[in-house]
Amino acid sequence: MNKEKKSDLTVKIFALVIAIILWSYVMNDVNPRITKEYKNVDVAFRNLETLDRSGIVLMEPQEVKVNVKVSGRRSDVLKIRDKDIVAKIDLSGYSEGTKKVPIYLEVPSKVELVDYSPKEVPFVFEKIVSEGKKVTIKTNGKLPNGYSIGEAEVKPQLVFLKGPKSWVNSVSEVLAIVDVSERTSDINITVPIKLVDDGGNEVRGVEKDPNRVDIYIPVYRTKSVPIEIQTEGEFPSDVEITNLGVSPSRVDIKGYGDLIGSINSIKTSPVDVNELMDKRSVDVNLILPEGVELLNPEQKISVKLNLEKIETKTFEYNFNEINIKNLSVDLTAEDADSYGNIVITLKGPEAILNVITKESISPEIDLNGLGEGTYDVKINIGDLQGSKLESISPSSIRVTLKKE
Repeated sequence: MNKEKKSDLTVKIFALVIAIILWSYVMNDVNPRITKEYKNVDVAFRNLETLDRSGIVLMEPQEVKVNVKVSGRRSDVLKIRDKDIVAKIDLSGYSEGTKKVPIYLEVPSKVELVDYSPKEVPFVFEKIVSEGKKVTIKTNGKLPNGYSIGEAEVKPQLVFLKGPKSWVNSVSEVLAIVDVSERTSDINITVPIKLVDDGGNEVRGVEKDPNRVDIYIPVYRTKSVPIEIQTEGEFPSDVEITNLGVSPSRVDIKGYGDLIGSINSIKTSPVDVNELMDKRSVDVNLILPEGVELLNPEQKISVKLNLEKIETKTFEYNFNEINIKNLSVDLTAEDADSYGNIVITLKGPEAILNVITKESISPEIDLNGLGEGTYDVKINIGDLQGSKLESISPSSIRVTLKKE
């Protein structure tokens, strides 16, 4: 009996040894330990809602991936899929700025975590801000000839923006864009709001309240009319106005059709002649009828004056210096010498008088149709060269005509 028990125990021990040897073979040769790397495993963002409650927004990155190395028995390692590896980032408790946030890893229990990269990632957080900005109206297109738009109105005038601080700060203009092509009547329209930066690029991701605004733009007729100068006071008698004008001489006005059609000129406000003589150029306002505006409100209107001081110049002539016209060939003319020399006085600007000579005046008498005898003949003056005749003394001379 003892022999049988002993033999049975020996068999069992032998079988155990064989089993251990077989297990070791399977584990080491058939199912060995291996290491494997899983690349670009998605990292989950946890507690994003806590940022919203704190008035903070995650700017970047919007996704994170991690490379993970695990080791274990071949059969266990090969069973692992990317979804079995849990990579996560806890975003709770962070404030504005750039922060390094750690990545946490969990792998299945039958394998071991060897390494992973990166272990932390820089995140950029910004405050969510709100700001009101004035709406700017921009028009596109071209009106028909003879039409112009007036000052536009927008309701509401402010649009409130909300979003990440850097995005809101990048908004340089809040635009309401209106197409005015071929419009001939007032424009009433509702248009969407567009946000742009300094470069004119659209800014997205910022909330707008409201998203649309109401626009009213009056459409006027236009017309070009001359400007009439009005003056106050009198110019002195010893000066000559060589030019009194306004620059520009015409102005473009705008208004509603019936009103514009009845206007043929626009008057200046009265200009004081003393100020004008002193300055020679005076800026003036225009007297615009109610409902009429300048097409260019910034246009400068100036009244300009050119004048010269009036002088006199006197020339004396004796009889022999007078030109005689139409004397009959059988007659001679003699001075009856009853009046002495002829004195001619001219009046005009100094610059003109300076170029006039005694010879250029050419006083003359016309004897056409006169026969033998004595006559009082009127003295005529030729070209006054821009001056005026102030006086001739005497205005006629006594001439005796005799047969040769």
